Amino acid sequence: MESTNTGYTMSCIMCGEVNDEKETSTYCTSCGGVLQIEYNEISEKIQYPLKEILPDPLKNHPTALKRLDRLSEKYDADLYAKLEFENPTGCFKDRGSYIEVQKAMELGADAICLASTGNMAASVAAYACYFKIPCFVFVPEKTPEVKLAQATIYDATILKIKGDFRTCEALVREFAKSGNYYLAGDYVFRQEGQKSCAYEMYEQGITDFDYIFVPIGAGTNFAAIYKAYREMKAAGQIDKIPSFVAVQPEQSSPVVEGIFKKEKIIKEQVNTMADAVAVGNPFDFYKVLDCIEQTDGMAFTATENELLESMREMTIEQGYFTEPACAIPLATFKNNLETFKGKKCLFVLTGTGLKSAHIVAKYSLSSPVLPPDLGRVQQYIDSGFVEMQKNSWGQSRDNAVSGLKMDEAHSKLFEQYVSEFNKKGKVLKEEEIRVLRSLVYNEDVDLVYPVDVVDYKLTMRKQGLVSAAVKLRIKGQDEDVISLDQGVGPMDAVLTAIKAETDSIIPLEIKNHEVEILSPDTESLVVVTLTLEKDGHTFTSKGASPDTLDALIQAFLKGLAIANKALAV
Repeated sequence: MESTNTGYTMSCIMCGEVNDEKETSTYCTSCGGVLQIEYNEISEKIQYPLKEILPDPLKNHPTALKRLDRLSEKYDADLYAKLEFENPTGCFKDRGSYIEVQKAMELGADAICLASTGNMAASVAAYACYFKIPCFVFVPEKTPEVKLAQATIYDATILKIKGDFRTCEALVREFAKSGNYYLAGDYVFRQEGQKSCAYEMYEQGITDFDYIFVPIGAGTNFAAIYKAYREMKAAGQIDKIPSFVAVQPEQSSPVVEGIFKKEKIIKEQVNTMADAVAVGNPFDFYKVLDCIEQTDGMAFTATENELLESMREMTIEQGYFTEPACAIPLATFKNNLETFKGKKCLFVLTGTGLKSAHIVAKYSLSSPVLPPDLGRVQQYIDSGFVEMQKNSWGQSRDNAVSGLKMDEAHSKLFEQYVSEFNKKGKVLKEEEIRVLRSLVYNEDVDLVYPVDVVDYKLTMRKQGLVSAAVKLRIKGQDEDVISLDQGVGPMDAVLTAIKAETDSIIPLEIKNHEVEILSPDTESLVVVTLTLEKDGHTFTSKGASPDTLDALIQAFLKGLAIANKALAV
């Protein structure tokens, strides 16, 4: 789209102080408030706060604006979606990164830096990489590698920091001040880039919505789209600004809560599967509040289960696989059908579901690996597992498994598991039994274990190291083997000792491990999941026990058997 620049001022929305962009692009230097750009003249073209703007090098076309025909008919409303997951890195953040990186270069920055755990990191890294400016991304220590994959491939420097996101955010501000570094984030120049979403809709011929639903984290995207509507109305391009609807997950809703209280709310912790909007301190809250008041807008939340249900519904009915945050508009719309019935509504679908595959995995019953036997395939189809997979979505994988029909071999294996739990004085809860059933059903009962652990003993050493003595029974050998080794903790020590012997059979690299305690109050069932690798082949195995170490050992030995069988073929 064509753009212009009539000159602009950058002022604080709290105290009105005009700020110099050479001194700040984040907070007001006078009161610490949030900044906003105002242009000197009205223009029908989109205006950006840049002396010279280069064409977007990564974007080839506007993101689609689609009518949701099936959902419109289903809910008796005129529903549309702006498919922001069609942006270059699969997220609306690209609109802001496109402007922020150019602003960094215009200001003569030596590098660009930010705190992020996913979408913004990938987006800023992509544009920084293209424009050949170094990019430093500060992330919390526990950030999954899969969420950093895009930023990594775009040559960003990833800095894992001990602590949570707030720790990273505070540190990156210090880092930005320590050198000639531009601090990127949900700040004033990003907002100017993200407003292009509404200008695109104008070019696509549809802006006359009754309501626009926008998922909110920091609130910057919400404020950006509203600002675009204000600018277009001032230029005479549109007659009316729609009512804006702020939507958040119930478990991360400081903005919605603040709208009702008419004051900014900061949450110490937020926890939701919709991690793209999991923001405890919403930077642009007061801009959002102003929009709600000026457009007679609304604010709603949705539960985690409602998000899962709507995420699946959008995928099945319309074919759009989105991140969980994009499910909030549909979920809140359905919760308030009396208000929105017959209305023309837009859902802003901010990001692709391909970045949230772990959510699908967590809330789906995974399919078992079947032997190449037609009878076993038919037994699986008749077991009810397929229908259970479909019906259990949105209820987590620990539900709906109690009626599963198992063959004799799997039933026997399940009984062995339960017997072991009983011997240890553990009584499984109903939901733990469901999880165990699902785990057992997915097991290959024909596995041959090349190694078994007979016993193990742990001893604490100086400097925090743990020594492990593991007695192993290796197939084909007459006598048991005692393997001794050390590690930084019990799990590391035991695995290191086992691998000291098993690596001569199959050297497996442990790529990842997850420990899940189903009932923290009783710790009756612990499930350990290992991701193992050999020569480019990846194997996943699970172990279940009341004891974490036992579950770990079980998972590794099972993984060894799976790898042995697969590689032998």
